[in-house]
Amino acid sequence: MAFPTRLQQCLTEGRIIIRSMGDFMFGTGAWYMWNGMSELVWNGNIYIPNQLISIEEPDYQMGSDAVPFVITMPSAADFGVTPDKLAQIESLDYKNRLVILYDAYFDPDTRELLHVEPMRRGLIDTIDHVFDGDGFMLQANVISLAQENHRDGYRTASHEDQQLISPGDKFFEYASTVKRENFHITAP
Repeated sequence: MAFPTRLQQCLTEGRIIIRSMGDFMFGTGAWYMWNGMSELVWNGNIYIPNQLISIEEPDYQMGSDAVPFVITMPSAADFGVTPDKLAQIESLDYKNRLVILYDAYFDPDTRELLHVEPMRRGLIDTIDHVFDGDGFMLQANVISLAQENHRDGYRTASHEDQQLISPGDKFFEYASTVKRENFHITAP
């Protein structure tokens, strides 16, 4: 997929505005947030501004390992986010619900949204209620969807999966039918 020409130009010049966006697909409804100053409409959804949420930058690695990450939401009385309001997270159906994090690229001159790129996908595992010296906060522990790449003892890729990615590729043709084949080699 190619980036829009204007985005490529701004990136080459080193002049680009990047903001983060997040889709939180709770069982009780979806929440759309971004770290801008006003509401943003993208892909038919209204993203509400939220500059309190922070996302722990995950360690980058080679390969396809599933690296968990943490999303933190502190209380902030100035914004009406009290500890009691944060505690209401327990009324939501959040376990194993999808989170998608994006980078949104804006034109530095016109402030026009040029492109949105998905950066991380994961499932919320647990939400910890944390009290430290600075106050109360929630920490969502998110399991990366890279876990679906491969985990021992879990579902592995099948021929049908591969056809969705590359029609005609026969690499996994017998993967789902042959689990293990033992070869007994004896000396003559």
